[in-house]
Amino acid sequence: MHYGAGDVSFLRKVLEDPGREVVYVKTDEAERVEPCCDVGEVLRAEVAQAFKSLGISSLYRHQYDAVVSIRAGRDTVIVAGTGMGKTEAFLAPILEASLESLGGPVALVLYPTKALARDQLSRLRRFADRLGVRVMVYDGDTPQRERRILYDSPPHIIVSNPDMVSQALMHVAKFRELVKRVRYLVLDDFHVYGGVFGSHMYYLLRRLRRFSRPVYIATSATVGNPAEFTQALFESDRVNVVVGPLGRRGRLVQVLARPRFRSKWAEAARLAAICVEEGVKCLVFTDSHRYSEVIYRALKMGGYGERVAVHRAGLDAEERRRVEDAFKRGEIDVVISTPTLELGVDIGDVDVAVLASIPPSYNRYLQRVGRVGRRGQTGYVVQILGNDPISQYYRNYPHEFFARAPEPLGFEKENEDVAALHLLAAASDMPLRLSELSNFEKELAESLLAKGYLAKVGNYLRITPAGREALSSLSLRGSPHVVKIKTVDGRTLGERELPLALYELHPEAIYMHGGRTYVSKSLDLTKRVAIVEPVDAEDLVTQALEDMDPELVEVVEEGSVEGVRYQYGRLKIRITVHGYALKRFTTEETLGEYPIEPLSYEFETKGVVLYMPLVRFTSEEALDWEARAKGYHATEHVLISAAEIAIGSAKTDLGGISYPDGVIVIYDSHVGGNGTSRLLLKNFRRVAEVAYKIVKGCDCVDGCPKCVFSPYCGNNNKMLSRRNAARILEHVLKGGGASPVLEIPKVRGIV
Repeated sequence: MHYGAGDVSFLRKVLEDPGREVVYVKTDEAERVEPCCDVGEVLRAEVAQAFKSLGISSLYRHQYDAVVSIRAGRDTVIVAGTGMGKTEAFLAPILEASLESLGGPVALVLYPTKALARDQLSRLRRFADRLGVRVMVYDGDTPQRERRILYDSPPHIIVSNPDMVSQALMHVAKFRELVKRVRYLVLDDFHVYGGVFGSHMYYLLRRLRRFSRPVYIATSATVGNPAEFTQALFESDRVNVVVGPLGRRGRLVQVLARPRFRSKWAEAARLAAICVEEGVKCLVFTDSHRYSEVIYRALKMGGYGERVAVHRAGLDAEERRRVEDAFKRGEIDVVISTPTLELGVDIGDVDVAVLASIPPSYNRYLQRVGRVGRRGQTGYVVQILGNDPISQYYRNYPHEFFARAPEPLGFEKENEDVAALHLLAAASDMPLRLSELSNFEKELAESLLAKGYLAKVGNYLRITPAGREALSSLSLRGSPHVVKIKTVDGRTLGERELPLALYELHPEAIYMHGGRTYVSKSLDLTKRVAIVEPVDAEDLVTQALEDMDPELVEVVEEGSVEGVRYQYGRLKIRITVHGYALKRFTTEETLGEYPIEPLSYEFETKGVVLYMPLVRFTSEEALDWEARAKGYHATEHVLISAAEIAIGSAKTDLGGISYPDGVIVIYDSHVGGNGTSRLLLKNFRRVAEVAYKIVKGCDCVDGCPKCVFSPYCGNNNKMLSRRNAARILEHVLKGGGASPVLEIPKVRGIV
């Protein structure tokens, strides 16, 4: 594989800059995959000819296996690397079925987002148009005229997204009739359906199965437990997993780099500037609106503004499309993106990806890496390490960064909030029979009946007008528990999910939205409204100071892992924000701590109570109490940090609290649960091992941002000991003794 002149110069500048520590360089050569068979020997003649006309004369083994599996009517999961023909593998048998069909629809193909569905539409049509197979997109932007055509003369393949399908099931009788005839349901990029989104998708599929039971087809390049996850998602015991090559078409050079004298954001801007100078196309990924704007501002001040653009949620769809089109045409060299460009949207011949923060999971890292070198050219990835526990871990153990496997996915089936809304939605789709419901759902239905949201008519449950009003809060992308953000003049800026809204929008909190900085003037949790006004405070951030009271409402499971007793179940969490720390954004320096009128929020979720072995540090009780408080608090922090590496959790997926007698509570930070604490429990040994390496590998005296500090700590990272956490975790990993405590203490814990 050749290097372009700009490529060589870019790599040289990355490696030679004294302001940058190059921690590790890994080069993956292109994977050569030999075909197994001619398309003419496998596919129906017309389909084979269409494939050949597009330059595909043979199939890979995994494509052949997928075609055979789908033809046999088996639920099929295709896992293969970027550019390895997953789309062609599921499309071939669907095209064959379409040619045999007397009328549509044959398949419903769902992509996670509307933008991705429309991006893939032209790819599907390249094949379908050659065969006279009709493909139509069905989403919120589909004009009424096209919708009438779709209902009255259905296409063979309908391309849509989960949100649209959910709404159409409730409100469009003609769509419900179409669904009854669908033979195949495709979920592309199914790895996104973990957590709360996965809970929604589980219930959406339940609702669809009330009309028909199609063959499920799912595809992804990155998932650690495809069989287990899809069996749960589909409620199917007939899932066939087809695994193809997990490599890539082009050579890939991956660099772990740590800036010596610059912040991560200045480093990202510097790397992007090199790309502009060298004429190579670059994607800069961040996980924050604020950081994307900070990087853009730095490039603009450096004179690179005309060659750079931002692509993120919060911008309207038309603006995002303009950025994508300008990037494809070469009018701009660099796009700074939040995860909006992480999925399979093909945005052209990207040479470089700069990752300004470590992605929440290895799955997500692979998705971002998959954006570069898609034309077979050499691709470059620079992962920037910062001053945090995860970065420090990979600086100490860089080989582990690349030795990871895709993480397992999970979701919470019994998320009461999600399930209740989908029960209402199902009753709106068509009346619910009581015999359709599980025991868990029957209890929820009783509650909905008591509230007047459902009415019982014979053996059926029907939705009421009050239920339809409650159903207006159904969003597959999150929770109905949100706070609307409004300006002092009444303009709505957006919304933020609870309980995060309490931390980010409490009175006097500094909040960034749409590239502007605001200060919260008030937060009304009864009306679910925060009032904000603009403020000139771009280098300031606030961190909430809180107290927390957890209560174990119901034990679903209990046992022992690595000698540590645990109870997993429903938790009631009461959070009280009583103040905030004011910090500099660029340096994280604390400028002061300030009280506010206490503000409380209570919610139910899922979580695990860990009864850790009681480790003594000194014979003097008062000193020992303080040492234990610091040790278990640090252990709670680092277990949550380690979960990012071990199970791919996001920074805001979990919350926690600890007690000096060894009790640690770790809970899903989404109302109703997101499945992450259960994944942590199932992978506890690995999480504890990573946590131990983090605290043992740090060179600080006894605790710092590189090991045990958390940006979400409710007491501003006080009462923490790295050394004591190391002793506790070492005790656990050696199978230390059981805790004498088997209930959450009544005293106040440390958050």
